[in-house]
Amino acid sequence: QQQQQQQQQQQQEQPQSTLQSISQVIIRMLIIYYIISFFKGSQNNQTAVQPEFDASKSDDISHSQAALNITPSYISPSWPLNSNMNLHIYVSEDENFINFKNPDARIWYSPIHLDDWNDIGDESVDIQASVNVQNNGTLYAHIYLTHEKASPDPSDPAFQENMIVYQRKLLTRYYPKRKTVKTKNLIGVNNDNQDEEADKEIKSGISPIVSYWYQNLTINIISDSNVVPYSQLQPLVKSYIQLDKSTPVDPSSKRGYYLPIIFVNDFWLIRDHLTHINETVKTLPLNIKYYPISLWKFQLYVQMGESFRTQAEMMGGDAHSEFDEIKRMLRETNPILLGVTFTVSILHSIFEFLAFKNDIAHWRNKEELTGVSVRTILSNIFFQLVIFLYLMDNNEDTSWMILIGQGISLAIEVWKIKKAVDVEIKPSQGFFRYSISFIDKHKLSESEAKTKEYDRLAFKYLSWIAYPLLVGYAIYSLVYNTHKSWYSFVLTTLVGFVYAFGFIMMTPQLFINYKLKSVAHMPWKTLMYKTLGTFVDDLFAFCIKMPTLHRLACLRDDVVFFVYLYQKWVYPVDNKRANEYGQVASESEVGQIDQAESKKDK
Repeated sequence: QQQQQQQQQQQQEQPQSTLQSISQVIIRMLIIYYIISFFKGSQNNQTAVQPEFDASKSDDISHSQAALNITPSYISPSWPLNSNMNLHIYVSEDENFINFKNPDARIWYSPIHLDDWNDIGDESVDIQASVNVQNNGTLYAHIYLTHEKASPDPSDPAFQENMIVYQRKLLTRYYPKRKTVKTKNLIGVNNDNQDEEADKEIKSGISPIVSYWYQNLTINIISDSNVVPYSQLQPLVKSYIQLDKSTPVDPSSKRGYYLPIIFVNDFWLIRDHLTHINETVKTLPLNIKYYPISLWKFQLYVQMGESFRTQAEMMGGDAHSEFDEIKRMLRETNPILLGVTFTVSILHSIFEFLAFKNDIAHWRNKEELTGVSVRTILSNIFFQLVIFLYLMDNNEDTSWMILIGQGISLAIEVWKIKKAVDVEIKPSQGFFRYSISFIDKHKLSESEAKTKEYDRLAFKYLSWIAYPLLVGYAIYSLVYNTHKSWYSFVLTTLVGFVYAFGFIMMTPQLFINYKLKSVAHMPWKTLMYKTLGTFVDDLFAFCIKMPTLHRLACLRDDVVFFVYLYQKWVYPVDNKRANEYGQVASESEVGQIDQAESKKDK
């Protein structure tokens, strides 16, 4: 089973370098947008004085709110700094907790001090999973922050409503069940029981909602003595603030008071860290952490967490994994390296746009095929098509945004080949009913004929390496890996081959440059922008968690580009040949350039 999980993980990571191109650009822009909106959001809501936010409508979190006749514009802390408080945590399967007399219900108790930044708590407990919880039942954490002399139990004489802050947190998380992909060894023995379970899930077509367990419960108490502009806060932030209804609001200044703020911090939750709860789970480990944070950091957590959630819902598919990757990167990456990467990533988006723009301009104005490897373009079309079909075959793990981006890349490659040759589909008498032929749009010149011959030779030599590698990889995958079907096996093998050995398909262009002793036909602006973006990806690869093999694969395009640079330095440019914009140097200019080149050689 562990081997199958590793194989599935490798299959998902194979097309990563191609798949992440579009999504990384959008994710980087979203981070910038969230940070800007955080600092500007309050200014956009200055005129909105809203009633209390009904936090009871939240699906997994509940806050007590005070019903006041006057909504304050500004609020100050109700409890003085350095107040002695007690933090109680109870667990129950009931949404409304009343069983305070049960000693087993309270799993944590700790005295804390308000505004003490060194007051930090960390404790691990084990909760026994009942039969109800094992079968998709709920389990809540009831959190009470009380003054040192107050009790959270309403039946206790020490109970004082204005001395208690309450919050309810749903500990069991409910998400669609992770799909079990039916895979089998196509030439070996398989487990029939696992196949039957997978068949049931595939036939249903709908993933059931099941409960998961997250073993971290992080509680933050906001320690801030500043006056808060309550009317300018976002409604979601207001839902965490409990106003002190024992102190009336001043009608003239509209100033009120608020009780200490409890924030259950789920921002760093990553779905890969969740554990499915079923009949085999007997105990649920819970690591309780407590530490104070400032008000501005609390607002940043709330707003960015909500923005990530809404954006993931809009993007659909497996978009939440992209945001989980951002969280993992923020926590596990060196801050200096992360800062450099974040800064340069802005330039990466610009380079990608410029590369796309110049690539279209280069091919739109191109009038001859000298130095252009048509077979390389056809290979790129084949590679893009294979990856697109692979994504369709694994659409449960692919968002629509990635599918659209891959489809656009495929369309651009098809457009390029239409610029170079005419494609005709003719009836055939062979095994296939139809055959595809490529006809040159015009009579080839001598240089274009040489290019075509060199292209044929390059692919002939390349086939001596590529075909044995493909056959060997296919045999290895067939013997040692599991697949959903023969169709999936073919796609997975081809995608794995493209991912591992696709860079060798760039070598025919190097061979043509070598034979022509010229690089004038190369779209250097496009290559430069793409390579600058690739350098950023190389830096980004050391921030994102990935296998060493994939990290090394990010460097392969750079090696080819350095060979291109070497060829540009070695081979003089033929100034009589039209460039990518159809411009040709005059005879006098050519003479001056040739004279300068001869002097340089001397």
